[in-house]
Amino acid sequence: MKLLRFSPKSALFCAFAGAVAAVITGCGSLDQAGNDPVNPRQPYAFPGQPGQPTPTGQMAQAPGGPAIDTSVPVKTSTPAPGTTQFGASALRVGDVVTVTFSDSPQPIPFQKLQISEDGMLTLPLNVRVQGVGKTPRALEQEIRGEYVPRYYRFLTVTVQTEQRAYYVGGEVKIPNRQQYLGDMTVLRAIQTAGDFTDYANRKKIELTRENGERHMIDFNKALKDPRLDLPVYPNDRIHVHKRIW
Repeated sequence: MKLLRFSPKSALFCAFAGAVAAVITGCGSLDQAGNDPVNPRQPYAFPGQPGQPTPTGQMAQAPGGPAIDTSVPVKTSTPAPGTTQFGASALRVGDVVTVTFSDSPQPIPFQKLQISEDGMLTLPLNVRVQGVGKTPRALEQEIRGEYVPRYYRFLTVTVQTEQRAYYVGGEVKIPNRQQYLGDMTVLRAIQTAGDFTDYANRKKIELTRENGERHMIDFNKALKDPRLDLPVYPNDRIHVHKRIW
């Protein structure tokens, strides 16, 4: 048998080639579960592969989109219907608006309306639009969109608002008309009128809506339970009764 002899240079070359082959083989092979043999605890994620988790604190980037810091959770919030999270110029329940129509083939009488409890306005031809949360200019555009082109080819809509106020009387120190700026309750309204007099019956605070609806509020109970501190709307009247003893 003839023995093969390797020179030192040949042995060094074979060792280097074997190491390179091992590295290439290890980096290019994945098991069926998609694990990286070099780091089996960390699943291997190809660039851009969907469904792969992004390590916390790193920047992820969608194809063609900006980088997003995934370490900070994104919070989104949607105001619930009927809340008062609106700007100062937005309309609220109880506001009185005057809607004027012009540039129509037939004259349409102007409408002086109050926004109802459900936040809606009812207009001619039984058209209903939501008023709460909209500015007068936005309400103009929405009303026009309900009439044009369904009923008219041309129409100009103008919405004007009246100065909003509520009234506090009876056994308060400063009974008067108060400007309504939104987000008002019965107990806060009494404070704007200088608070109770010494003769006030704090158990009999009467709230009267513009439509005639009446509510009786007990100051002590409303102070403990904010749900009993009813909201005040424009043109509401609050009357604090007098003690009889």
